[in-house]
Amino acid sequence: MVCAPMARLLIVEDNHELASLIVSAAQGRGHEARAAHTGESALEALGPGSKWDAALVDLLLPDIRGSEVLAALRAHGVPSIAVSGVYKGDRFAQEAVEVHGARAFFAKPFELNTVLEALETAGGVAPVPRSAPPVPEAPSSDVLLDDEELIVLEELLPESGSPSDAADSMQAVSDTEALPITDDGEHALPLPFEHRQRVWSSVTSMATPARGALPEWSLGGDLKDTSVPRLLNAYYEARHHGELKLKQGSVLKVVYFEGGHIVYAASNLAQERFGRFCVRRGVLNEARLAEVAAYAKEHGLRTGEALLRLGLMDAARRQQLLEEQVKEILWSTFTWTEGHYGFSAMRPQRADLVKLSVFPGDLVLEGVEKTETLVALRQRMPPSRRLFPTADPPYGLHELKLQGPQALLLAYADGSKTVEDLLALTDLSERQALATLRALELLGVLEERPEAPSRRHRITFGL
Repeated sequence: MVCAPMARLLIVEDNHELASLIVSAAQGRGHEARAAHTGESALEALGPGSKWDAALVDLLLPDIRGSEVLAALRAHGVPSIAVSGVYKGDRFAQEAVEVHGARAFFAKPFELNTVLEALETAGGVAPVPRSAPPVPEAPSSDVLLDDEELIVLEELLPESGSPSDAADSMQAVSDTEALPITDDGEHALPLPFEHRQRVWSSVTSMATPARGALPEWSLGGDLKDTSVPRLLNAYYEARHHGELKLKQGSVLKVVYFEGGHIVYAASNLAQERFGRFCVRRGVLNEARLAEVAAYAKEHGLRTGEALLRLGLMDAARRQQLLEEQVKEILWSTFTWTEGHYGFSAMRPQRADLVKLSVFPGDLVLEGVEKTETLVALRQRMPPSRRLFPTADPPYGLHELKLQGPQALLLAYADGSKTVEDLLALTDLSERQALATLRALELLGVLEERPEAPSRRHRITFGL
């Protein structure tokens, strides 16, 4: 039996990735949601026969003012919530509510669950309660997640476990092997994805399956229309929790978030397992890895824990390697132009946890420089391009670890200069400069605009 949606929500947001995440989160709470990326498309959605219970409106839209959309919603009797990353402070909040009729105002970045709760209240629907972490099955050996800490599971399953586990483990999946096919014709998720429910709790809602079952991936999209860095930006701007699934052919990768920070990334490629990663980094040789795997299997341990017990590394070194492993898994997706993505509202729950928090902004800055070739960067940043500061960046500039020459390059990128001009002004090498510009564009800090540069509309970063 299919339940009727709790509410019909219109999400008016020109940031496509953020809009997709908001729609997905709303769907995960049992609502019907639709995104409109321009003011005009939002007005079209208010045509004859439309019925919306509430709407979320970004005040800075590419075509018309968000206040015009708020007025149209009010005329149609649709309660609205206003958000903005540019118009901030009490004055704009008061104007949005008292002048333009919004029920509430939130400045970006916002906590997405709080915004959705305000939308539900505006639409006359009782807010979906936030789920508490389930009780661990084995409290004597498991640790509950501390809400004030960013936590990562070292690995979801042992590198080598019981014979049955070993037969199913990701080590049996190579980058060339096809994934098993389920009865419905879809690729089955190999370990560790099929065991996510052991360590991740689902958000409780009318649309969420009973505890123990995995929620559906919602609102899948095509990577040709976006990029992995932009999807990371959306999670950070919404300070959201959950999973991002990335798929290209038979390769599957899942990124886990807490409060917009990356706390883990998993891959179905055997070469990206923690043990293999340690070999590539020179921490282990092949013979020693075989010994570690045998010890882990004998004692029912994960590879990282086995390495600690055998005295081959300490906890600090393991944490450092885990962070580097997560970065490497994600960097390998930065050049993906084909494939698909999907969202899921799973959250970390428990069990042998290692503290880890990877800031998306710095990960992208470092990753572009490490993964993009000079040839590719020249193609993406031709000499005639002009880059402007975006009015509503997902990151504050104080959050990004820019070196002095990088910060100066950003200050020069005010739209009055071409890429060729910027290369002549900076002390960075061509590759470093182009990688910095490319990364800042992926981070939503710089953008290309069709209009000619104008001093009157110039935005300065004060550098």
